[in-house]
Amino acid sequence: MRTINSYERVMNTFQGLPTDRLPVFAVLGAYGGKLTRTDLKTLYSDAQAYVAGQQAVQDFLGFDMILATFDYSAITEAFGGEVAWFDNQAPNMKRPAISDPSAVVTLNLPDPSRTGRLPVILAATRQLSSMYRGNIPVFAAVPGPGALPALVLGLEAWMETVLFDEDNARRILERTGRFFLDWVHALCEAGVTGLVVTESVASVEISTRKLFEEVFLPHLNSLFGQINVPVVFHHGGGRIQHILDLLPGLPGVVGVVVGSKDTLVAARSALGDELTLIGNLDNLSLPAVSAAEIRRRSLECLKTAAPAGRYILSHSAADLPISTPLENLRAMLQAAWEYAAKETGAS
Repeated sequence: MRTINSYERVMNTFQGLPTDRLPVFAVLGAYGGKLTRTDLKTLYSDAQAYVAGQQAVQDFLGFDMILATFDYSAITEAFGGEVAWFDNQAPNMKRPAISDPSAVVTLNLPDPSRTGRLPVILAATRQLSSMYRGNIPVFAAVPGPGALPALVLGLEAWMETVLFDEDNARRILERTGRFFLDWVHALCEAGVTGLVVTESVASVEISTRKLFEEVFLPHLNSLFGQINVPVVFHHGGGRIQHILDLLPGLPGVVGVVVGSKDTLVAARSALGDELTLIGNLDNLSLPAVSAAEIRRRSLECLKTAAPAGRYILSHSAADLPISTPLENLRAMLQAAWEYAAKETGAS
C-alpha cells in the first residue's frame, strides 16, 4: 500500500479501512515548551507559543495527531477559580470557583470568545487546524460532561453532591452542560477534526458502574448527540474496563482510550469491532525505561490489539512527562513501522 498522510491514516483507522501502518499518538503539550525552550506559563497563555511548540513536536517526531491546547485550568479560571503554575508540567486547578454546590446554578457561564484564557485556546486551535488541515488531524481535549462540575466545585464536593443530593446534582449537570456545548461548538468552529472527551467519572477509581450508568450515561447521550465531529472517549486517568460495554452506541463516539491497567484483549471484547481502541502504554514508564524497552512494549500492544483492526498506539493518561527522552517517543513510531513491515512481508 502507498504511504499515506496522517490525516488519512487516522480517519481510515476510525472507519476500519486499510492503512500503510497504524497511527501513533502522544499528548505532548508541555513537551512542546521544552522543545522551544518556552516557559510553561507563556506556553499556556500565548496562542502563538503553543502553536510553535506543536510545530516543534511535529518536526522532531511526526506523530499522527495533534492535540490543541490541553489545559483544563483555563476552564477553572474562567468560572472564577485559581490556577497553579508549574515549571515542568501543565497548569492545574489551585482553588475551585466555589465550595457551595447549590451556588453553581447561579454562576455566570464563561463566554468562550471572551473569558479568561479561553480565547487563547481558540486562537491556537484555529491556527493549528488551518496549518495542518488535510494532513494531520487536530483534536481538542474537553472535560467530560460528568467531570466538568469538578472543575467548578472540586472533585470531592461534586461527588458528594452526586451521591447525597440528586436533585442538585441534576441541576448542576444541566447548568454546566450548557457550557460544555458552548465550548465544544466554539472548538468545532475553530476547525478541529474531532474531540477527546476525558470523562473521569467513568473510571473505577471515581465511580461505580451503577452510578455511571444511571446518573452520567444518560447525560452523555443527550449532549454527545449535539456534537457534529468525531468523539474519542477517554477515561481521564483510571481504569474503565467495568463500563466499556456501555460505550458502543454513544452518539459520535469513534474511539476509546483505555487505561494502562486495563487489558487490550478484554477491552476489544467489550467494545466490539466498530470502535477504535487506543492505548495503553503507561505514562510513567515512558521516561523511566530505555528506548528498546518502549519499542518492545509498543510491539506487544500492536501484536495484541492490531489484528482485530481499528487500533491506535498511544499512552493512557494526560501530558507525557517532559523528562521523556525523544528516542523513547521515536521508538513508538519505529515499532508501528516495524509491525506494518512484518504484516506486509516487507523487509
